[in-house]
Amino acid sequence: MARHPRLALGRAQKRNLFAHVVEDLGTRIIRGDLKPDDPFPIEADLGREFGASRSVIREAVKSLAARGLIESKTRTGIRVLPPTHWNLLDPEVLSWRYSVMPAAQFYSELFEIRLMIEPQAAALAASRATQADIAEMSEAFGEMSKARETGTAAVEADLRFHRAILSAGKNALLHQMGNLIAVGLYISHQASSESFVVFLPQHGQVLTAIRARDPQAARRAMEKLLNETRDFVTSHMKSKKRAR
Repeated sequence: MARHPRLALGRAQKRNLFAHVVEDLGTRIIRGDLKPDDPFPIEADLGREFGASRSVIREAVKSLAARGLIESKTRTGIRVLPPTHWNLLDPEVLSWRYSVMPAAQFYSELFEIRLMIEPQAAALAASRATQADIAEMSEAFGEMSKARETGTAAVEADLRFHRAILSAGKNALLHQMGNLIAVGLYISHQASSESFVVFLPQHGQVLTAIRARDPQAARRAMEKLLNETRDFVTSHMKSKKRAR
């Protein structure tokens, strides 16, 4: 049965309003406008502020609670939780943090974690990857080689390559790091799309080491790629800041 166009439009508008409420409140919490010791705005006030129904506000509260930003209890009401409770690997929370933090600081934090995780992931991939895993990496690298340095195709191909390596490590927890890497790649391409071309050969070196089933070489190649990418993009960020 075909959906009534007005009903479909109404659902889309409600969804967009819900997303707006979640993003606005989430950003306020991460920026510190709403602190753990401060009273959280009551449902009626939020409804008036956003022009949203009670159901939209309640769903937004549930969404923020699922991300660890707030807690809702019957007796004590809603309270903001300290940053130690936040799900920092959630794509939305990562995005909100990026929007309120100095880009260089956020980028530095990301690369500290990537350097802890991805070299070992590459080593595991060299030991554990199936032929299908290596084919996926190869296809992703091929897409990177054909993609222009700007635009979403380059970022998506780059992310596909790194996700394939995480997946080839055959560790479900490693695979969850993909969201973190996605944000790191997005920032890298924003700061300097040139880095995509400069470091394409080093991605090829990582792939070659994994194909050769050489864990140590894969680890070294990934460490080199990440360290040099970090230094390159950080330098571009500083140059842009001085030029302003």
